[in-house]
Amino acid sequence: MTNFERRLQAEWELLQRLAQLNPDRLTDLSVEDRLFRLTLRETVARLARPTGDGPVTVHHLRVIYPTYFPAVPLEVYVDDAFWHPNVHPETGFVCIWERHRVDHTVEHALHKVVAMMGGHLYNRDALHVMQPEALDWIEQGNEEDLAPGRAKSLIGIAHDTFALDRFAMDQGMQKRRRRLS
Repeated sequence: MTNFERRLQAEWELLQRLAQLNPDRLTDLSVEDRLFRLTLRETVARLARPTGDGPVTVHHLRVIYPTYFPAVPLEVYVDDAFWHPNVHPETGFVCIWERHRVDHTVEHALHKVVAMMGGHLYNRDALHVMQPEALDWIEQGNEEDLAPGRAKSLIGIAHDTFALDRFAMDQGMQKRRRRLS
């Protein structure tokens, strides 16, 4: 078994453990070669401009592992692009990495996607912006409306990266914006 195959197997096992910890949130897991499919539930995001379609809570994701992973980052796509500066409106590509590191996992990626859907995470850097209208809308003071409901974080295994934000929101503190790295 090659290093790539071992790492891909570890990623699949990690995704399965995350699904066990989040049984109502991560469902319909499947794997085909270098592609993982899953359904993310109970995470509210808008599919179009805020004046358009209303929010949805079920999202179908694809996680693709390129040939040279982990030297190059894994890629995440949503079947139905949501209203966010860092999501491509046609392909559903979700730009989650500001700087790639070889220790980034599917768990990191899913925490970031959930935070993006919840309006807690976005990158203003032009290189990462794929929906400039969404960024303009946020910068006009509408960032609280990026996600129409409170973000519910995933229960994590090793990288519950948004636990502090969740704690702060539970305590009524002002939430912080996190960068994508």
